[in-house]
Amino acid sequence: CFGVIKQYLLVHCVFAVAATLVSAGIVNINVSTLERRFSLDSAQSAFIVISYDISFCFVTVVLTYFGATANRPRLVGIGSAIFGVGALVYSLPHFLSPIYQYGDNLPSVTCGAKNETFCGTEQHETGLSNFMYVLLFGQLLQGCGSTPLYTLGLAYIEDNVSKNSAPIYLGIANSATILGPMIGFVSGGLLLDMYVDIDKVSRDSVGITPSDPRWVGAWWVAPVAVACLCWLLVIPFFLFPKEIPGFKTNFYVVNSFKPGSDKLRRRVSEVHRSVFAMEIDQDAGIKEKLRNFHTALFTLLRNPTFILLTLGGCSQLLVINGVSAFIAKVIENEFNVTASRSALLAGVVLVPAGVMGHLVGGFTVNRFKWDTPSIIKFCAAMAFVVSALSPGAILHCDPVQTTGLDSKNGSDDTSGSLAIRLDSSCNSNCSCSQEYYAPVCGADGMTYYSGCHAGCSERDENMTFTDCQCLPSSLINSTGRTASPGSCETQCGKLPIYLFIAFLMIFFTFVSTTPALVVTLRIVPQSLKSFGLGIQWLFLRALGAIPGPFVYGGFIDSTCILWEVNECDGSLGSCWVYDSTGMAVRFMAIS
Repeated sequence: CFGVIKQYLLVHCVFAVAATLVSAGIVNINVSTLERRFSLDSAQSAFIVISYDISFCFVTVVLTYFGATANRPRLVGIGSAIFGVGALVYSLPHFLSPIYQYGDNLPSVTCGAKNETFCGTEQHETGLSNFMYVLLFGQLLQGCGSTPLYTLGLAYIEDNVSKNSAPIYLGIANSATILGPMIGFVSGGLLLDMYVDIDKVSRDSVGITPSDPRWVGAWWVAPVAVACLCWLLVIPFFLFPKEIPGFKTNFYVVNSFKPGSDKLRRRVSEVHRSVFAMEIDQDAGIKEKLRNFHTALFTLLRNPTFILLTLGGCSQLLVINGVSAFIAKVIENEFNVTASRSALLAGVVLVPAGVMGHLVGGFTVNRFKWDTPSIIKFCAAMAFVVSALSPGAILHCDPVQTTGLDSKNGSDDTSGSLAIRLDSSCNSNCSCSQEYYAPVCGADGMTYYSGCHAGCSERDENMTFTDCQCLPSSLINSTGRTASPGSCETQCGKLPIYLFIAFLMIFFTFVSTTPALVVTLRIVPQSLKSFGLGIQWLFLRALGAIPGPFVYGGFIDSTCILWEVNECDGSLGSCWVYDSTGMAVRFMAIS
């Protein structure tokens, strides 16, 4: 029953959707949530993201060289089991950490008498940042588990279909890796509207809403569900044969004199020069394979078409991974929307562009029957289109004006220190804490760091702050010197335009991905296809996927204007407020 390539393609796509749902969807939209929950900065969260690619790099070369002649579906099945374990480990910090404390009951929420900061365990959770290592280990396991999917799995598909059909099959397989993030962004966005400790506390006892900057959603639910699915997929993967029955025989022997039957010969002729077409005996023993390893490696590394195509993919993947890791965070901060809504927008609007791009690229190559040079020219043209659209990434809304975070809006002191500018004469006796960011929107239309920093002495049963001394006295006889929880809303119509330009950029980026994969499989020797994909992915991850989130995360951190500060030891946690203009400029410049 498991002897048709379409059946394998279906199971392959289900695993691809499940794997990318977590690794490229849930992990990316959880960046700001995990930073808030475990007091991480962007550099630490970026390291969690790229640890997936680090393990991929270590595994791919050995797996693709020695596993090329093994039962590849079974190796993909083993990878599915490992990925499931990694997804479960990734969710463990939720079950091992104490209940989330968002600081609602701290005395600094309103202006009160002077209080000494208490640094006992009752008020301050310590060591939460150490859960970064658990998250990192889960990502490492997921990277190991997905390696056979992207290398041996794709080579298995290409080996068992005709040359003209390969672009369509590979396009469908690649589109599944984009469909996964879309489902991840959408489902993850919905889950972030659920409170993180929904399994431990009653929702009615939670005194904050998803629009509150301190809100932490249920980031852990999806990885647990994906782990169960991946373990179930092991069964069908183990039922597929080493080769699809009859395909190789029919193609090479029975139809050896029919048009199109010179599949192997035509592939060899497309290698740049005959010196790069050296075949390696993959059926040799382990010792012989070890002796032939350097020959196989240098056969690939001396192929200029293979190297240039790989370097082009590195630059592309650097941007893809960097953008995908922080796009939800960028939308959240540049357009003043909640974390859940930004994740939904990224998933519903942007991810389908990747799916369409993969499918259009595969069907285009199949429709026009292009040769290898024509496909490469097509990929280059798409890259120029994306570059021409990139200035559109500078679009953003005007930042929410927060009193005290800008010298022109803030306190009487403009000497430069953020901590000094947050304090002014109207709240000097309030003992306000900077550790928990609880913004309030004053009746004057300005956002304040907290009710305490607005000088509010009380809070009524409707959660409205009253008698706020930092608000203008002119409001006493009109609306009153009151403030409501949350930042003041801003009216901005640039988000739809931004999403449309981003949609086009992502679409044209992924249009060239499947054609580039087709070229890679055509320009390497038949016996080195799996190994060629492994070496290519090694470079793509090492030079593109791994530095991408670090580059983007570092530049995003440089735009932070308000860090969480621990009152006890003065250490910095996650960033509360970013300079949206600076973030937009840096994001566009890197891309």
